[in-house]
Parts: sequence; structure tokens; C-alpha cells
Amino acid sequence: MKFVQIAHAITKDDAASRQLLNMDSMLKELGYDTAMFAHKVDSRLTDQVKSMEAFSATAEDIIIYHMTTGTSFNKWVYNYPQKIVLYYHNITPAKFFFGNAWGSWWKCIKGRRELKKIAANSFFAWGASEYSRKELVDLGMERTAVMSIVVEPGKYTQYEPVASLLDKYQDDVPTLLMVGRGVPHKKLDEAIVAVHWYKEHISPVIRLVLAGNIKSSYAKKLHRMVESLGLVEQVIFTGQISNEELCTWYRITDAVLSLSEHEGFCVPLVEGMIFDKPVFAYACSAVPETLGEAGVLLKDKSPEAIATIIKNVLNDQDKLAQLADGRKKRLAALSYDRLMEKFRQDIKTIIELKKQLS
Repeated sequence: MKFVQIAHAITKDDAASRQLLNMDSMLKELGYDTAMFAHKVDSRLTDQVKSMEAFSATAEDIIIYHMTTGTSFNKWVYNYPQKIVLYYHNITPAKFFFGNAWGSWWKCIKGRRELKKIAANSFFAWGASEYSRKELVDLGMERTAVMSIVVEPGKYTQYEPVASLLDKYQDDVPTLLMVGRGVPHKKLDEAIVAVHWYKEHISPVIRLVLAGNIKSSYAKKLHRMVESLGLVEQVIFTGQISNEELCTWYRITDAVLSLSEHEGFCVPLVEGMIFDKPVFAYACSAVPETLGEAGVLLKDKSPEAIATIIKNVLNDQDKLAQLADGRKKRLAALSYDRLMEKFRQDIKTIIELKKQLS
């Protein structure tokens, strides 16, 4: 018997892909034989992950499928002759892409339809968060558990800071960092408006860094906003950056900000904790459970509320100390050792359930 993980696509720095790779390492650490396959494989990972064209598994093997959205590959999964294990990363509600990304809109609609069929062909399922697990329960799944995304501090702090970024931006300007896919429901536009309010009503000394690729049509809108609001000096678009650059921005920033309206887990919140930074995040979907007491949950997303809360917290030493303590506790709860122990127990359950199917 071996554990075979599969996915539609594997890329080097995607959070879902990293979870698959981390789980392979964890399974190996537990002493199991493993294999990984994907319909699309990043050329940088072909030494670890094989194409589905080379897929091989027996009836005794346990298949783990990582699902993120609607794809043609899902049909292969729900028609697989043996019941499988599902890892559900969550599917963004299609409404967030309506009118701005029709391809993504259709993938998300299709994905939720396919999720029902895949759940029906699964004997156990993990959700990346309790928020995601509840979706699986609502689909009628009886054996479910939460398996948080593995985010190991050492894999971030190992990178040496980029000297040129430190020289240019490590200064006294309060800096806010937003990290992740640049798509409309991440609400980078709301962050820009909040920074404008801060500049006009609190202080002209402020900086917003938008780290990561941004969908081209959305990027054009954001650049127009920045120019019309006179924020060219305050807002930085990094585009695609290396891990070294990303971790340098985490070191430089004064706070991590997320105004996203949907998250299945939200890795940047944990990354902010790793670099011991205050985190401000809109309280939606899985964000409250991921953040815990390690940051400030925003319930009012008006520009005034966002700007004022950030200013007040960053100037309140008692509150900053409280958040620092919260970060330590949350990182301890998400530590590799704790996740590994939970994973070990889940794997035992999965093996017993698999035996009952035989």
C-alpha cells in the first residue's frame, strides 16, 4: 500500500501545491511509500511530481486528491473506480468573478458541481479550515477533519534579505503589505482608497506594497486609481517576485493587511505572524479561525475605519504587545509538530476506513 497524491496542476510557489509537497514529506516521515501525479506539472518540479500520463496505482493504494476549482480533470477523479481521500482547499464563490473574469466564473461554478460528485466518491476528506470542512459536511460527508496548511517558519526566515530593498525602503514610513493573487475579490482597490484616506486625514507619510502578480484588467484599474488619487509615491506594485524579495518585504513592513472577501485559509496571515508583524484582516470566510488572536479582525471596511484602526493600533504599545503574544500562541498551535501529530492520527483513521472498504 502507498499514498498517491494527485492534483490538476502543480506549481512551485502555489499554496495548494506546497501543501501537497509538504504532505508527501510528512507521509514519508511516517514511513509510508508515496507518489505524486498531476495533470499539469511545473517544469521545476518534474523530479518530484510525475505527469498523470504515468499514473499508476493499485486497488490497495490510497489516493488523495487536492481540489481547488473546476477542471476537466475532476471527471477523472469522480469516476475513479476506488473511493478516494479528498483534500479540499476551497473554491472561490463564482460571484466574485462575475463580469470581470468569465473563465474563472465558469470554473468556480463547475467546480462546486463537481465537488458534490467527488465528495460522493470519497470515504474521508480534509478541509484546509473548519470553514471548508463544514462545506463538506453540508454535502453529506460523514468522515471529515481539518488539516491546516503547513507553514513552517524556517522555510521563510532562511532567506537572506535583499540589500537593495532594505536600502531603499527600510525607513520611517509606515508600510502596509498585501500579499497574494491580484484578483478583484482580494480588494486591493479598497486598500488603495483606505491609504488615500490615511494620507488626506491622518498623515501624508504612508506606504502600501501590493506584492504579487495582478490580473491584467484589474491591474489597469488599480494603476488608474493610484494616479487619479495622487498616490504614485505611496503605492508600490511589485509584480511577480522571488521568495527572497517577498521575505524582505515582510521584514520591512510595519503591518500585513488583507481585505479579501473569501479565503479558504489565507497563508499570508501566517506569514505575517512568522515575521512578527501586526496583521489586519477583514473578518470573512476562514480568516477569523486562521488569524485567531494573532491580529486585528476588521468588520467595517470603510476607508476611514481601516485607516483609523491601523493608525491607532500601530501607536498603541499595549495593543502591539498583546498582538505579539497572540502571534506566539497562534504559531504554536500551527506548529509542524502539532500538525504532524494530528496528521498521524488522521492517517491511522484513513487506513482503518480503507480496510473496511475492502
